[in-house]
Amino acid sequence: MIIPPNQPHDRTITISQTSHSWVSGQLARAWGNERFARLVPYEQMCYAAEQHDIGFLEWESQPTLNVQTGLPYTFDELPEPIHLEIWRRGISQLMPVCYYASLVVSLHFCNLCERFHRNSPDRPQVVHFLKEQSEHQKKACEALARDQLLEQAVDSEVLNYHRDLIAVWDLLSLELCRGRATEFKLPNAPVSGAKRVNLLVQQTDKVKNIWEVDPWPFAVRTLATFCEGRVFRQRFTDTEQMQLALSNADRVTVQFTFEPADR
Repeated sequence: MIIPPNQPHDRTITISQTSHSWVSGQLARAWGNERFARLVPYEQMCYAAEQHDIGFLEWESQPTLNVQTGLPYTFDELPEPIHLEIWRRGISQLMPVCYYASLVVSLHFCNLCERFHRNSPDRPQVVHFLKEQSEHQKKACEALARDQLLEQAVDSEVLNYHRDLIAVWDLLSLELCRGRATEFKLPNAPVSGAKRVNLLVQQTDKVKNIWEVDPWPFAVRTLATFCEGRVFRQRFTDTEQMQLALSNADRVTVQFTFEPADR
């Protein structure tokens, strides 16, 4: 769950992790131009981007209440064991649909785990997660290497490139949905091969929610992406009351429009 800060109590928009990842998928589908390499394999990578947070779907249908805020726990407030289990569930859910997507998402979550949970008090659970995912990644690579359409895509350099692409789309969508800053940087965005560049993202129109991206990584001259939010009209002290309100909440379309800096 993503909840932008400083919203009024009678109109607080919440965005689910699965809706945020939908934006990531839209970014992936438009990615690539004469400077930024296009996706290969295309459909598998778009699916991975769009579905990378599918493990949150069950929890977000009945989220638990953060009594300090009167709202559902946001994803970064969740206890670490729950967060790891959600990641694990999502990777497993992708496996029977698109094995390559589950591999790339596993690499992405392991990278996040190493970066943000290295010194966790739940370190044994972190170590266990990393170990089981390493085994999954090895098995997936061996299986996909026997697929003529994907054998090149499991090369270690290609996998690292795709892992980093997922990370850029994830962070870009997350920063937009969080609504905490009107300007931010996406460091080391993949361009092609080992080449990386910092992407600068800046809001140029708050009312229309227009964002400028430099350098421009998309195949189109402007790009509009969408997700859906649910609106809370109050704060809560009871989990069941909050869950009922969420199930009956008004929906709202949230649009993010991107334009190149040199337009």
